[in-house]
Amino acid sequence: MGAACAKRRPPPVAEGETPFWEEIDQARSSTSTADTSESKDESAVEAKEDTPKSEKTGDSKAEATPKAKPKAKTIIKTEEKDECELPGYEQAAHLKDQGKDRFARGDVQGATTCWFQALDSLPLPTNNGANGMLGLLSVTPPAQPAEKEDHRILEMRVALLLNLALAHTKLKKFRQAVGFCDEALVDEPENVKALYRKTDALGELCDWQEAEEAAAKLEATGGEGSKLAAQKREEWRRRRKQSDGKQKKMWSGALVKGLNGKEISQATQEKAEERWTVPKVSPMSTFDLRKKTIKWREDDDFSDKIWKESLGRKEASYFQKRALPLSIVAAASLAELSLPSELVVHCLLDGNMAPFSEPHDWEILLKRCPDVRSVLVVYVDIGAVPADKDGLPPQPYGTLMRPTEEGRVGDRIARSARFMGTYQEFKMHCRDLPGLVRPNLALLADLPFYGFNEEDFEIRLQAFKMVCDENIPIIVTQGAEIAEPGGVPMEPKVDEQARLSLAIASLGLGLKEMVSWHWNRFVVPLDRGPSGIFAAHALIGVLKPGAKKPDFARQAVKDALKTHGITPSPYKISFPGPPQLRDRKFAELRDRQWEAFCQQLHAQGRQIAGPNSSEEEVRRQTMEWYKFVGAVGMEG
Repeated sequence: MGAACAKRRPPPVAEGETPFWEEIDQARSSTSTADTSESKDESAVEAKEDTPKSEKTGDSKAEATPKAKPKAKTIIKTEEKDECELPGYEQAAHLKDQGKDRFARGDVQGATTCWFQALDSLPLPTNNGANGMLGLLSVTPPAQPAEKEDHRILEMRVALLLNLALAHTKLKKFRQAVGFCDEALVDEPENVKALYRKTDALGELCDWQEAEEAAAKLEATGGEGSKLAAQKREEWRRRRKQSDGKQKKMWSGALVKGLNGKEISQATQEKAEERWTVPKVSPMSTFDLRKKTIKWREDDDFSDKIWKESLGRKEASYFQKRALPLSIVAAASLAELSLPSELVVHCLLDGNMAPFSEPHDWEILLKRCPDVRSVLVVYVDIGAVPADKDGLPPQPYGTLMRPTEEGRVGDRIARSARFMGTYQEFKMHCRDLPGLVRPNLALLADLPFYGFNEEDFEIRLQAFKMVCDENIPIIVTQGAEIAEPGGVPMEPKVDEQARLSLAIASLGLGLKEMVSWHWNRFVVPLDRGPSGIFAAHALIGVLKPGAKKPDFARQAVKDALKTHGITPSPYKISFPGPPQLRDRKFAELRDRQWEAFCQQLHAQGRQIAGPNSSEEEVRRQTMEWYKFVGAVGMEG
């Protein structure tokens, strides 16, 4: 859109030179005046009627202006360009129809993509660029008044915004739907569809005061708008009657505030707080990732062929090396973090379920962030480890592995170190190394906030408290099921473990979002799910400690979750044996993979993990299976 906007700027004109477009206007004006005076058509009459009073009365300013100019403007106003002459209109109409077809087939996400592209193909608004969301990219207004926007461009833009509002309502992204309605209302303040969809979305958000204000504006349009406003109010009352117990009181208090302007009682507010939902998750736009301080390699980093179409087909090791460094860069860009020259990152993970087993290419971070001179990433594996036969933890538990170089760009170096043990043990072990023990950034890489049991939960809360005491940004990634390339279209899903982690972060620890949660484009494919692909790092957010210091005691956090109807459940990792899948073709492929995996273990002199195998061997083979599935046999 920025390039399209730049193309529409008038070229610079030397001092004293007459712009070529004014010469064309004067020539066109004289020709049009001659034609209209001979034919005496309707447009000439309009030109005569619209002649300014100053020109008729002989005002000095009017005399200095060529007489043909007012008539030319009037004639141009009555002439209507062909659709092919309107910038971006034909492409927008084509994409709009494509989106309509996809929406009819149930592909709501695909429809929104088409409508976003259609919106991008249209020129920027000429009258509201400073006010609306679309105007964020507008350039400084010219000194001369802008040409009036063609009504077909305006109608197309409004139609696309209303379609996007409907699609996001369908996806239950109500806050975004309200935003699109507001954009449409900037152009058409009394648009009935926009007012109705805004009213509906605000009602779903339980934002009753704003919902009633929107309903009042809808009612003021009269006719159909009045009927629709009455229907929404009746629907709200009906939902109140159908609710029971606490829900009934909550709806009643909300309606009283919305319809009568009274404040909700304190008791109703407390009950409303019991309803907790997963925060909204926004798609990661490449446009949002572009920052002056970050040098993306767009052919690789922003390539859908690599990061969408190759998932499950390209070797999993390719994604494992690149996804985590790129995720940090993406999070820093979205949250507008200023990375220091000497960057120290503490990456907290659980080795029992970590979605990566190979070194990461931290050289990527150095190349994308030229202001960073050195990077030190310390992996702290806080996962539980089984004791050996003597009842002691295995080596190298409690020992910091010597940092190794994992990337270099000129004289700039990236290193990583590893420590197995609790975060408190790591801090004590490295207390004499301030350059290593004090991080600039914390990364919780697909770490379930609860863990396998209560003891795991206690260790994690201890780590979270120490991270919050550092008062640094916290990047959090979680796994999720995402759409499979060429498969059935689906919305990414936040699983129960990720949902619990987000609830613990928000309700139990009081962490605040520095930027809204996003669906990450830099993921690692792990396994096939019921509808798509299970991917690591699929959900990404940047958090910071809240103003109020929370109680990190285990029972206090559990009580906070219980107040909102959430009961923590242990993380369960199931060994992925041969799956029973509905898709016969895929089941046959997975069976061949399983046989090849078993042959590989036998060649190493190892047995397939079974009921009598140690828990450590089961987890080891689990991660080997994930790696094997991503690397072999996915070409078909």
